[in-house]
Amino acid sequence: MRLAYSRFGAGNGSNVVILHGLLGSKRNWFGIGKSLADLGFHVLLIDLRNHGESEWSDKHTYFDLAEDVKKLVEEQGIANCSVIGHSMGGKTAMVLDKLYQGFLSKLIIVDIAPVAYPPNFKNYLKTLSSLDLGRFNTRSEIDTKLSKYFEEISFRSFLMQNLKMDKKKSFYWRVNLTSLIRNSVAISEFPVINGVSNTESLFLYGELSEYGVTKHKETIKESFPLCEFAPVAKAGHWVHVEKPLKFLEIVSKFLKSD
Repeated sequence: MRLAYSRFGAGNGSNVVILHGLLGSKRNWFGIGKSLADLGFHVLLIDLRNHGESEWSDKHTYFDLAEDVKKLVEEQGIANCSVIGHSMGGKTAMVLDKLYQGFLSKLIIVDIAPVAYPPNFKNYLKTLSSLDLGRFNTRSEIDTKLSKYFEEISFRSFLMQNLKMDKKKSFYWRVNLTSLIRNSVAISEFPVINGVSNTESLFLYGELSEYGVTKHKETIKESFPLCEFAPVAKAGHWVHVEKPLKFLEIVSKFLKSD
């Protein structure tokens, strides 16, 4: 599985790997990546399978995603890395950590818990998949169509970051919607993995988020006993977008702590 990636910062800095969420990409994290590089970190941003510029696959379980990331990190000769994972990327990071104890030096999980959530996102995956992109001539036409399903402008903007145009001026989605729909249950759940994590972990979450990390604190502590929590006021699920300065403050402090 070929994964696309981008680097920021000098190779001799502390290593940080960033994993995006569902329908996201490494490009969503360029701002954070550059800021962390300015603080002295060496940052690797990864497009997970079926997203961004990475290869597509019919398989999309957290075991698959974790193995993909482990292989890429090893191929790049990166040791003692910390991982920041948002949402789906956060679950991927937790699975990687639990499967390979000692592989990660620190773990930062952004607005997600190691529990099963209702697969509500399947509905908007199906909405995107149902659009006949060949009928549209401009991005604004597609945005207008999507506005019938999604009122929030910022959410539509996020979805449309996956909209691309080929050399023939035809629109296409750069995410494997078919595979994501087929694997929606696996994406919404969290696999049972025996044992507990020995990695220092930070669970950072938006206080306004519907993912309710605070409700799952006891479950989190059972699997990640070396954890701490960092709520961000007036932020929802996309904490790093809504409160980037606060996000960087919390993350950099945790990464630099002994």
